[in-house]
Amino acid sequence: MLRARYTKKDFDIAVLYLPDPHVFYLMPVEVFTRYRSGISLVERQKRQRKPRSAQYRERWNLLI
Repeated sequence: MLRARYTKKDFDIAVLYLPDPHVFYLMPVEVFTRYRSGISLVERQKRQRKPRSAQYRERWNLLI
């Protein structure tokens, strides 16, 4: 089964939730659709660099 990609017509903001650390990520549809196969939402403190998705952690101001 071939699935269609999301478009700007589908939604404005994607809300992603990680239940274990209880963290939300809010991404504009333009950013969310750029990810092709998966999104790295890593919450470990010991990383050499932060993933691109880190800038959207708890970005509640995007809903305003």
